[in-house]
Amino acid sequence: MKNNPNTKYVLIGLVVLIWGLIIYKIIAGLSGEDTVAPTASFKPPAKINADTAYRLLNNAYPDPFSNENIFEEIEEDTVLSAGAVNPAALAGVPAYTPPPVAPQPPAIKYNGYIYNPATKKKTALITYNGRSMVVSVADMLDEKTKVLKIDNQELVVTVKGERFVIGVGG
Repeated sequence: MKNNPNTKYVLIGLVVLIWGLIIYKIIAGLSGEDTVAPTASFKPPAKINADTAYRLLNNAYPDPFSNENIFEEIEEDTVLSAGAVNPAALAGVPAYTPPPVAPQPPAIKYNGYIYNPATKKKTALITYNGRSMVVSVADMLDEKTKVLKIDNQELVVTVKGERFVIGVGG
């Protein structure tokens, strides 16, 4: 096939044909004669269920954006004073005391630790209230939270004297 002299004529013919098609497509695309006119279509609006549709009520509410004092219209007879409770009605009722609330642990996630063999010291990688931190034993995270112990699987902290054990990833 290398020595066949007709091969180059066939290849020249193919190149001319391909470039001719490319040029024809470009000229036909730029002429703009075959553009299709857009068609208008009408879609009827969806029916609204009157039972579930929202409506604005035309009540005589005062304008919340006006500078008028809306409390001028309230009569003094309708306003109750703060000490309007009858003490005789509360004679047999014991005073309410809320139950004691146990301290909640802060949002701490223990990610692991780093061990320094030269100083034989462990440093914990934690996330404390959304912030990533690196802490060691006896570090104060804030005024009430202190790191007591760093272990392979857990971190021990105290919050206001209350001990909390936090596992890896928890």
